[in-house]
Amino acid sequence: MAEKGVCSLCGEALPDEPLRQRVGAETKLFCSAGCRRAYGDVHSEPAKSEVAALSGKRRALGQLFLNTEQTAYFSVQGMYCAGCAATAENILRRQQGVSQVEVNFAGERGRIEYDPEQTDLAAALRKLERLGYQAQLLSDDKQQQAELRQERTLLQLLTAAAFGMQVMVIYLVQLYPLYAAQQFDSPTVRGLQYLVWALATPILFVGGWSILQGAWRATLAATATMDTLVAVGTGAAYSYSVYITLVGGGEVYFDSVAMIVTFIMLGRYLERIGGAQARKDIRHLLQLQPTDAWRRAGGEWQKTAAALLAPGDQILIKPGERVPADARIVEGEAALDEALLTGEATPVNKGPGAEIFAGAIVSDEALVAEVVRPLADGRLAQITRIVEQTLNVKPPIQRLADRAAAYFAFAIFACALLTFLGWWLTGAGVAQALLAAVAVLVVACPCALGLATPLALAVALGRTSRAGVLVRNAVALETASTVQRVVFDKTGTLTRGRLSVTAAVTVAQPPLEQSMAEQAMAPEELLCLAAAVEQYSEHPLAKAILRACPHTPAPAGQFKVTRGLGAGATVGAQQVKAGSARFLAIDAECPLFSQAQAHSARGETVVWVSVDANVAGFIALRDEPDAQAAATLRQLAAEGITAVLLSGDNPHTTAAIAQELGLAEHAGDASPQDKAERIRQWQAQGLRVAMVGDGVNDAPALAQADLSITVAGGTDVAGESSDVVLTQRDLTLVPWFIALARRTRRTIVQNLGWAFAYNLLAVPLAAFGLISPIIAAAAMATSSLLVVGNSLRLRR
Repeated sequence: MAEKGVCSLCGEALPDEPLRQRVGAETKLFCSAGCRRAYGDVHSEPAKSEVAALSGKRRALGQLFLNTEQTAYFSVQGMYCAGCAATAENILRRQQGVSQVEVNFAGERGRIEYDPEQTDLAAALRKLERLGYQAQLLSDDKQQQAELRQERTLLQLLTAAAFGMQVMVIYLVQLYPLYAAQQFDSPTVRGLQYLVWALATPILFVGGWSILQGAWRATLAATATMDTLVAVGTGAAYSYSVYITLVGGGEVYFDSVAMIVTFIMLGRYLERIGGAQARKDIRHLLQLQPTDAWRRAGGEWQKTAAALLAPGDQILIKPGERVPADARIVEGEAALDEALLTGEATPVNKGPGAEIFAGAIVSDEALVAEVVRPLADGRLAQITRIVEQTLNVKPPIQRLADRAAAYFAFAIFACALLTFLGWWLTGAGVAQALLAAVAVLVVACPCALGLATPLALAVALGRTSRAGVLVRNAVALETASTVQRVVFDKTGTLTRGRLSVTAAVTVAQPPLEQSMAEQAMAPEELLCLAAAVEQYSEHPLAKAILRACPHTPAPAGQFKVTRGLGAGATVGAQQVKAGSARFLAIDAECPLFSQAQAHSARGETVVWVSVDANVAGFIALRDEPDAQAAATLRQLAAEGITAVLLSGDNPHTTAAIAQELGLAEHAGDASPQDKAERIRQWQAQGLRVAMVGDGVNDAPALAQADLSITVAGGTDVAGESSDVVLTQRDLTLVPWFIALARRTRRTIVQNLGWAFAYNLLAVPLAAFGLISPIIAAAAMATSSLLVVGNSLRLRR
């Protein structure tokens, strides 16, 4: 029987009415249908026998013809440096059925692609746990252990510091003067050596336990990390000193062991604090997910798991609580804090009929709402998946740094060995050769190299998610930093997208049926005729025409849209088209041409309407520029970026809007293919181009651009295919994001430059004996802290 109150699969608390399933002779309890199904798939006897019956050949054929791989995301806690991430990757990559693994140290997240028929995912993650990491699927909601790990690091630091101070006092007051007097075998020296041995042992094996543990993990993974270098260096100094203590006749170097471990743990503790600050914004976003909800059942409010809510359920959200699922308000009016969902800094007042999102905080009044989407499909879940996916995709610059760090440790081992041999062969004693080799091992800092990119990316992605900018892949940050030209669509991007009809002009004798040939079409008729065609379109122009029609438009058939130009349909027995002058082949011979030109010159958009291939008239619409458009263009110019307006609207309207916004470069009558071709031409000239559009008809241009940015018009942010999604209508986020991307790239280059320069300078100095092991430890810790501090500057 399952443990009372706990799900048999995930270990979470059971709801009031758990799901049951008979498995063998036992009845298992589950918190959800997904857990019950997963447990049954893995543990049922038919499933086990079926898996056992599969031969290796059949599995290979299945892998060839069926894509059976799945992707899972997991958290990895207990990592001390970027080398730990590489160790975890190597361990998981060796498991049967695993095809790809990526572990991100800065985000403490991982992604694994595996064949569920061959891979026991839980068992694979347990292999990491046996090495001291805390790994769990992100679908599990176990209590986070970050504070406990930080406390453990602090205790190790205090242990090393407390014993280390006593060791250094003994050395400074007594051993150093006695060694200077060449008194290596006196009873006082022999006694003091045993004493410092006793004091140094807990420093290395208690205070430095995480270092030894990290080195052991790396050894099992057949790799080398910073922990490996430090463990070998301190281990060699400790072992040599123990030998001298036992046989006598020389100096012991327990002081180096004590100070190296203390400096390393001090740096590690400060790194952990800095890393927590770097991940703070992302962690807040990922922890917004509500766990409980008040659901109406039988006329009463009952507490239930938020994951069990279904569309149609009525829920109660009390003041100070988070909205448990995307819902629509039924009763009440309140201010909601949606800052971490939309980037909107001030609470938004919402009343009956308004949609609210999971994770938002109700500030003042209680609300009754109806669930419209389950928790797993809501806006918060979509944002969370995007952020996690971005954290687990390494940009090219990080992959390069990771490859360099992977070989770095082995190169340092070779340098240490050559240093030892060089000193020894030139006549120096074993002790001096050993100290120089230990200094080389300790002074090298692959950790700074590994931290240089991921920590800066984690800080930047935390800032973007807080501001309402969703970065769908980390490569977009790199690309944005090199953008030289930004192309804007007009309608719905540089303009508000809320158009209004200013005029409906018809010809004197419209080409209608013969019985109506002598009658003039009323403007309302023209509007509603166009609305009959546009009722199936999602374009802002179409919606404005629909709003202007005074009654319900007539049904239409055979609707066909020509993207970027217009649409046509059959209305009754007539073929009606509505669109641009180019779409209807309007020229200067048209009697309404000059009137249409006058409207265009005022910045209005003209939609022509034809009936059975004859012009019936045109509709003029006005769209005001977006309130932030002018400021956005000024900020881009300040960054040295050229802004361009490409619109499918006629050139006169486009020129009027461009002049109003102060845009020098613009073009009208541009179809989506024309926009994509212009972007391709700029790219051929070596320019990096970003495209900003509303996503309605800009797909070819967005796909062609080096960086695509869209403004999410609804709740389906996951449905956007662009690199960057703005979750709120604020165009100033475009130059803000580009500026942040440039700062991030500069920070990464600075970090990498410092890491390489430090190692190129420090390793030779240590090899030539100019840096002692103690100074080497302090320098190494300082190097990592400089990288952390430089990355944290991005939070400002």
